[in-house]
Amino acid sequence: MTLADLCAQIKGLGELTESDQVQVLRRVKPTARPRIPKPQRPALLTALITTETGTMHPIYRRLADHAGHQPQQADSTWTGTVKILHDRYRNP
Repeated sequence: MTLADLCAQIKGLGELTESDQVQVLRRVKPTARPRIPKPQRPALLTALITTETGTMHPIYRRLADHAGHQPQQADSTWTGTVKILHDRYRNP
């Protein structure tokens, strides 16, 4: 899902500054129960927010850094996180 799509679905999100959007997205928690145990670090749902071309959105890098992920490994962490999220929350 692109950030623009998310902003279209959540009233007021697109009107916030990028800093405020980061604060809102940092508080997002999954509502579905995972099918497999949690990984060591949080699998940030914001990894599913992409750019228009389907790549990692810059907001993810900021949130991953805040969650304790290594910033220099953001690209590989993002790829792994997307896989974890798909594996954990896929419908049986």
